[in-house]
Amino acid sequence: MAENSLFELLVVLAVFAAIAVFFWYATTQKGKPAKSTAYQEALEYLAEGNDRMAIQKFKEAVREDSENISAYLRLGDLLRKKGMLANAIRIHKDLTLRGNLSAHQKAQIFKSLLLDYELANDYTEAITAAKKLLETDPQPEPGVVQKLLQMLEKKQDWRAAEETANKFSHILPPSFKSRLALYIVFQGLELQEKGSGKEARIRFKEALKKDPECVAAYYYLGKSYQSEERLDDAIKAWKRLCEASPDKSFVVYPELEKAWYELGRFADAENLYSEQLNKSKKGLKAGLALAEIYNKKGEYDIALEILNRLEAEYHATPVLISKKISVYYNKGQYKQAATQSLAVLENLGGFGNAVYTCKVCQHKSVAPTWMCEKCQALDSYDI
Repeated sequence: MAENSLFELLVVLAVFAAIAVFFWYATTQKGKPAKSTAYQEALEYLAEGNDRMAIQKFKEAVREDSENISAYLRLGDLLRKKGMLANAIRIHKDLTLRGNLSAHQKAQIFKSLLLDYELANDYTEAITAAKKLLETDPQPEPGVVQKLLQMLEKKQDWRAAEETANKFSHILPPSFKSRLALYIVFQGLELQEKGSGKEARIRFKEALKKDPECVAAYYYLGKSYQSEERLDDAIKAWKRLCEASPDKSFVVYPELEKAWYELGRFADAENLYSEQLNKSKKGLKAGLALAEIYNKKGEYDIALEILNRLEAEYHATPVLISKKISVYYNKGQYKQAATQSLAVLENLGGFGNAVYTCKVCQHKSVAPTWMCEKCQALDSYDI
């Protein structure tokens, strides 16, 4: 009994002691701010936009706690932002060597490395980082897939780009089918350059299955037939483009005219342009081509009639005016004024062959192309 009473007394004393400690702590520590860590201070500086102090504090944070993966990540990201790419890459790359990383941490590290290498124009390493990120992340972001595809485009690895686009087609926007078709077209071009015309045409046709409106596939399919002097097959391919995408058919007008001329069937060009002029919602190119045929034939009044019709619909665009002056000049009217006007308009690029302009770097190409030879941008000529 004495032992039980002693035990109960000790319990009561312990409870009172705990209560006393609680009240002492509450009264003495009340109002005192919690100790701020270097990592917390770094985040505050980062939120304020003070990158210099944020970098300093993140460095202190990793010295305080070498297991703070977030601090290392943010430090590397800030160094990348400041242009210190070598340091950023070293920090992020070192993190990949650590054990016991969670899947989320691995994904964050590879995402940072992808951005590091992309900014450094190291496309090979950027591709490796992107692939590892996609392997790590069970729900990959479409933006990461698109970055990987951009890097593969820079490397002109069309096969890998095609495989990647197919693998992640479920998260890519539907519009990406046109880019996938171009990957297949470029593989066909590589085969064509090696002299494998038949295999190249198989690829061009596969591209059309992916995107029935792929202008590049129709264009190069016809060129492949043309290189083997199979003009009838080439014409069929190009006319299919005119049917599938009338607004883009002007791309093959010069090729069709050459082929029909060689076959002695130039009247077919007139028929096509007349159909396109009436069929297409954007019949300016077809109308200009038709007017030029009549201009060359010396049937100036018919040419002017077509141009007047176009002017009523499309207004006085530079290319239309230049064509009209050309007809007047050939007809023998206002020769001096026409000569001066032709010179001005030709300098403005509104006369003669079509000129394609890259939307990214403004590089100009007389021939249709689907990859800029200057900046390597894909599908940047809006053809």
